[in-house]
Amino acid sequence: MATPKLIILDFDGTLFNTQTSITSTIHKTFATLSPTHTPPLQSIQSQISKGTSITTTFRTLHPALSTQEIDSTWTPTYRALYAAHGQDLVTPYPGAEYLLRSLKERGIPTAIVTNKGVQAVRVALERNGLGGLVDRELVVGDSTVGWTRKPDAGSFWDVLVPALKRRGVDLDGGEGEGVLVVGDTESDVFFARNVGAGARVCWCLFGYGELEGLGVDFVVDSLRDVLGVVDR
Repeated sequence: MATPKLIILDFDGTLFNTQTSITSTIHKTFATLSPTHTPPLQSIQSQISKGTSITTTFRTLHPALSTQEIDSTWTPTYRALYAAHGQDLVTPYPGAEYLLRSLKERGIPTAIVTNKGVQAVRVALERNGLGGLVDRELVVGDSTVGWTRKPDAGSFWDVLVPALKRRGVDLDGGEGEGVLVVGDTESDVFFARNVGAGARVCWCLFGYGELEGLGVDFVVDSLRDVLGVVDR
């Protein structure tokens, strides 16, 4: 592909290693709200590998919960516990700073689109010295106005496209042409397909998902390798 007009990065399992923090916080949430119902570790990891939202994860791990219970009690409890205990377990993957700094120096617009709560992403970036490397307006997650859960591409069309237009970057009418999505789960792949036929997918082998059966354009072993994809 030509030099991308926009690079969209996933967060969990792509920029940051968050598996321990997510697993630990899910366990803490169940211990707090339903101590007799402890989901197996394998079930939790299965949800993480699919890139599902925390709402979908709770619905799958505890089918007896209503949507109202999840939205009003479980998700807020999870996020409070994550902020108090989970952030200490979050670490950027090797090469994260190098990649973000290099893209910024090259002037390539870079966004983060995630099913995670956007505040948790911003805190993790700031805590690890990466906050200034991604435009705050281009960090999109749950609670961002206009955000939709991946693989729906609403976050692209309703948040990123207008934000980039304000910066003089026009992505309209290109069927995703010039967009490179970097991720590690099936939700990232299907998100790219929903952006448009012209969007390309770069799969991170070090992440949480299983590549088998998913058609992707590029595969990398590290975040530094993403620059090689950009330069092809």
